[in-house]
Formats: sequence, C-alpha cells, structure tokens
Amino acid sequence: MINLHKLAGAVAAHMARGIGLENDKIDRLRYGLEIILGALIKGAVLFFLAHLLNILPHVALALAAAGFFRLLSGGAHCSSYGRCLVLGVTVYLLTGLVAVSMAKFVTPPLLTGMAAIVILGAAACTFKWAPGEVPCRAMGGRREIMTFKFLSLLYLALWAALFLHLASRVNGSLLLASLLALTMQTLSFTPLGYGLVARADHFMANLRAKEVKPVRLLRNCCTPPWF
Repeated sequence: MINLHKLAGAVAAHMARGIGLENDKIDRLRYGLEIILGALIKGAVLFFLAHLLNILPHVALALAAAGFFRLLSGGAHCSSYGRCLVLGVTVYLLTGLVAVSMAKFVTPPLLTGMAAIVILGAAACTFKWAPGEVPCRAMGGRREIMTFKFLSLLYLALWAALFLHLASRVNGSLLLASLLALTMQTLSFTPLGYGLVARADHFMANLRAKEVKPVRLLRNCCTPPWF
C-alpha cells in the first residue's frame, strides 16, 4: 500500500526546492501535506461506509464538530496512518450508529443538559491539557500554547452557542452525534485518551504482526509493510 509519510515527504521536498523553503520548515510542510492527503482518503472511506449504513448526515456533522476542534486542540494519534484510518473511521461510524440508536431516548431538555456538561468538561480539559501533542507540530513556546488554548476555548464557546440555536430546529440524533464526537475529541488530548489510543494502536499492530507472520514463513522473505 501507499506509504503516506514518504509520499508527503517527497512532495514536500519537491515543493521546498521549487519555492526555496528552508530545511527546518520542510517537516512542517510534510506534516501539513500528510494531513491533507490522509484526510482526503479517510473522508472518502468514512463517507462511503456511512452512506452504506444510512448515517451519512450524522457522521458528517460529527466529523465537522470534532474535526475543527482537533485542528486546534491536538490529540493522540496511532503510530501509522493505516491504524489511524481504522481507528478514526471506526470511532466516527460508531458515533453515528450510537446517536441514531439513542436519539429516541433523549429529550430536548436532556440533550441541552448533556451539552452543558460536555462543554464544561471540554473547557476544563482544554484549560488543563490542550493543545495535545501531535507529530511534527512542536509548540514554539508558552505564547503559542496559550494561543491554541484560547482558540480551542473560543471554538467551544461558538459551538455551544450554535448548539443552543439549533437545539429546537434540528433532529436530535444529529445533535447527539456532534455531542458524542466532541466528547471523544476532548478525551483524545487527555492522558487517559493518549493511553487508550496507545493500547488500541498496540493491539492493531499485534494483529497485523500475527497476520503477516505465516506469509513470511511461507515465502521465506519479508513482506512489504503497510505504509
């Protein structure tokens, strides 16, 4: 399969030569390109599966709510794009399915109360832990950290206002999907979230190792890696 890290690196190096970018900024360019390419692939897979499961609007709204927040607050990643793809798609699909299943049990007042709890909890976690570490995005000091923290809190405030505005106008299952997604994203930049993602990453890596081992013994050679 395509090695997204190497592909983004090659494109970044080519662009850097063309525009005369300094070497110390190439890594950031590569990381940005990797995010864009990865997002396009992940989006295509996610929306296709969501369409098959008839939860496309729920997944789209969940992705919008959590995705923009993730750009500001950071969060845990798997150690390979393939595992990130599997975990991300699984989480968003489950979010959509749970929202559809639970919607009939959630009244508008209860949904508003849940939103208040999630927003307050997310704000507290943001104040304490955001921005979370992400690959190749080292914070340039306290000023940059505080900027991302402030932008994350501002996003939460805007999201809360929009949620309250739409609470009586939009299907409850859609709002519940966005609420669940925001909760998962908040969890992703806490110590607990980093631990859970690391365990999931390790579990998937072990599954992959068990799958490729018989093939290596049969062929008596190393099989090419996923990415």
